[in-house]
Amino acid sequence: MTVTPAGAIGRGLIAGAVGTAAMTAAQTAYYKLQQTEASTTPAEVAKRIIEGVFHRSVPEERTEMLNQAMHWSYGTSWGAGYGIIQSSRHGSMLRAGAMYGLAVWAASLVHLPAMQLAPPVWEYPPSQLASDTGFHLIYGVATALAYAALRG
Repeated sequence: MTVTPAGAIGRGLIAGAVGTAAMTAAQTAYYKLQQTEASTTPAEVAKRIIEGVFHRSVPEERTEMLNQAMHWSYGTSWGAGYGIIQSSRHGSMLRAGAMYGLAVWAASLVHLPAMQLAPPVWEYPPSQLASDTGFHLIYGVATALAYAALRG
């Protein structure tokens, strides 16, 4: 079945939302077990954009809402890229999803340190590298499974 670019992007966005939901569930469970708080880095990215581009201040009480909005929009939007790539290739869906999830994580390992919102990857403790790897593998595989289900 031939998929149009718009169809691939649309399916990818939905699949990205499913992947984000799976990742969020895993993170929520993990942080609860670890008795730690989730990262507010997505909110910090949003604040940089709002304050730097739009010259608007962001009240502190908006941090959680911004955190969720950025987390969901970031994960969902990456799904569009997955849709375009997956619509033009054939092969292992799970492998492609896992690799894509790791590619999404790799992008954050470049732009977050560049924005001075995270240290370089070599400064992360092994436990954080392991959990972040796992979260992004979950995202990628769930995105791939959702995309495949949407293709029928």
